[in-house]
Amino acid sequence: MSNLLELCPRCEASILKRVEVAHDIDVSGSVVRLPKVQAEECPACGFRSLSGREVRLFDVLFAPQYQTIRELIAALKTAGYVGMFLRQDRTESALAFGSRSYVRELDDGVRDLYLDNESSHVIEGLGAIGTGWVPVELASRRLTVKLPRLGEGENGIVYDVKEADDSVLKLAKPRPYSRNHLKEENEVTGFFASHGIPVPEVVEADPNGSFMIKKRLAGESLARVYETLGPPDAPLHRLVRATTERFIARMLELFVAHPEVKTSVSPNNIFVLVEDSTCRCLLVDTGPAPLHDYSRFSFAEYWETTIPQKIRQYRAVGYL
Repeated sequence: MSNLLELCPRCEASILKRVEVAHDIDVSGSVVRLPKVQAEECPACGFRSLSGREVRLFDVLFAPQYQTIRELIAALKTAGYVGMFLRQDRTESALAFGSRSYVRELDDGVRDLYLDNESSHVIEGLGAIGTGWVPVELASRRLTVKLPRLGEGENGIVYDVKEADDSVLKLAKPRPYSRNHLKEENEVTGFFASHGIPVPEVVEADPNGSFMIKKRLAGESLARVYETLGPPDAPLHRLVRATTERFIARMLELFVAHPEVKTSVSPNNIFVLVEDSTCRCLLVDTGPAPLHDYSRFSFAEYWETTIPQKIRQYRAVGYL
């Protein structure tokens, strides 16, 4: 992942903590328990995820026991991969997502291992480069992404792309929860659009949730503009606050009628577009957030307390 610290992708309320836990691996039909492996755990909601590529290396140690993993490694070598997912078979090397037809043939446990390592390699590779334009293979085509990243949230990282200046590339963070979030985001985007909530159109989505290409939204996130609005009685502050309050009220109405599409109203997830004397709000991420409880939601508390708290959290983990 791109940062040493991460916010919990499920509850968004706490920074994940490094813990040591037992980890079970199914080896040829038998469960093998590794007594101490590193994981990331949320102290608020209990969410737990294996700690990136370091922990996944324990699974790779059992490769000789997995017929399917042997096939995986052989296929990667045949395809010219080095160090798992760095493509070396072109004159200009590129970070790459592998064949999705191959991924479909893997069993569930091996598939998560493959996808975790794949996303981790691409994201860490982009982070190590730092700045400039870098080619990335998306299984079926190549895009050139701009570094540094355009934005980051609990479940994904967003980059500008050279080939379409009206679109962005979003990469899921290397964990099953985040990939599932992107898959659900793709599935419910049309629902929000059909109910009058401005959302970015999904141009292309990976069936495994590892990446998606979306239309670029105008404006900036509420988290970025909030501290530029001036004092509470300033005209711009009043305009943006009133617009955001109406926008969130409309979404809360939808969540009551359709709880299955409940998503996050965090200031990182709402974009604000101010033009002349008008203001519009847009929803940048439609991925469901089932743990969020809006039954006692107070906009005044959200505006005056929650947003500043979130901004401090985002800065602590490097999202801003």
